[in-house]
Amino acid sequence: MPDMTNESYQLLNPKSKIALYTVYGILYAILFLFLILPLMLFRDSVGDWQGIYTIVSLAVLAAALVYVIAAPQIFYRHYKYALTGDSIDVLRGIVIIRRTVVPIERIHQVEVTRGPVNNILGLADVDVTTAGGVAKIQFLDISVANSIAEELNDYINGIIRDRKKND
Repeated sequence: MPDMTNESYQLLNPKSKIALYTVYGILYAILFLFLILPLMLFRDSVGDWQGIYTIVSLAVLAAALVYVIAAPQIFYRHYKYALTGDSIDVLRGIVIIRRTVVPIERIHQVEVTRGPVNNILGLADVDVTTAGGVAKIQFLDISVANSIAEELNDYINGIIRDRKKND
């Protein structure tokens, strides 16, 4: 059984908070436009519903703003990952904390991905595909992500070579 104490887990790069604030800020701006723009464009035709729509829109925007401010900090504190000799273990979540454990021998594909925000900040994600789905190790330095991907690919190729020798 691998040692899964807090000491064996790796923490996220602090730049991940910047990435999360940026993405959440962009999503908040889009939400703001979708809620406020109709109010501005159709204020004469809304009639009696204008007051209710305004109150509901402001409540949604206030709740979303609290989430945008708090979520990156909480996500950063809760997100941890560990690579052991036989598995990948990821703890993540904001409200609901999820633990994903992927046996390395079940991995089919390893991919390093970078979105526009991560790319600007020098961050990348490692996507690990198994028959059961995809597990992610997010917000890693690009060099760390590439190193993890290479290490996992080498391990998988070693398993494949060993199976071919035994056949």
